[in-house]
Amino acid sequence: MTVPLPPEDPDRAPFHLPGTDSVQAHEAVMRVVEAYNARLAAARSSPGRDAADVVAGWREARDRAVDDGDLLATAGAEETARIAMEYASRLRELQED
Repeated sequence: MTVPLPPEDPDRAPFHLPGTDSVQAHEAVMRVVEAYNARLAAARSSPGRDAADVVAGWREARDRAVDDGDLLATAGAEETARIAMEYASRLRELQED
């Protein structure tokens, strides 16, 4: 289920600032990479706690995130927006786990 964004409060800074999509996308991607790195570090410090295929999935997802972060350097507006939305959603999912 998708939760709608709350209305913007005129007394606060806007949620979106024009021209900042690539910055926001990069920050979302880096936070996802950091979340996977933390999971991988925890798995290394407690071997056997997580299934090998789960750890491998985290590693693959982290590597894809790094690749998408690199892609932002040359991505157009649509691709940047897609990456920003995808990683904001993924970060939310990772924080809920």
